[in-house]
Amino acid sequence: MQPPEFGADPAQAEKALQNWAQGLQEKAQRTAAMQQEISRIRVTERGRSVSVTVDAEGVPTDVRFNDQRASGAELSAEFMVVLRRAQSRIADQVTAATKSTLGDRDAKIANAVAENYRQRFPTAPPAASPPPAPPGPPAPASPPAPARPPAQSSPTQAHGAHDDGDFSDESFLN
Repeated sequence: MQPPEFGADPAQAEKALQNWAQGLQEKAQRTAAMQQEISRIRVTERGRSVSVTVDAEGVPTDVRFNDQRASGAELSAEFMVVLRRAQSRIADQVTAATKSTLGDRDAKIANAVAENYRQRFPTAPPAASPPPAPPGPPAPASPPAPARPPAQSSPTQAHGAHDDGDFSDESFLN
């Protein structure tokens, strides 16, 4: 919104200033309505074993695990896929909310807000099924080295691995 042109007439300047202030107030009200509308956004996506609901910030507000036979790794992988799908729909919901509350009068603000959400939550390709569960821990590259035999007693090591606390067969003198 451009500042008013006041001209030379004080009455005209006062009227222009009042109109400008009223326009700013209306814009602030529309922006507040947009923020409220965005804060109410919830997106739910479902997978085979998991359903996830996120808010407008992409934070999960509800998570349901439906398949109790699935392993933890399978549930975790599917949760991440479903979460990203839900988050990828937030930008569309925000775009609709900005258009409904701001309309064409504040298109620049609406476009900036929608673009911000598109950057934060890019569109995810739909997944028919979650990716396979990650494999278990990798196998060791080579077998562990055998333990060294215990070293002979030294002055700093009076007791070996057989230390039972009984000193009857050992000397305390070196």
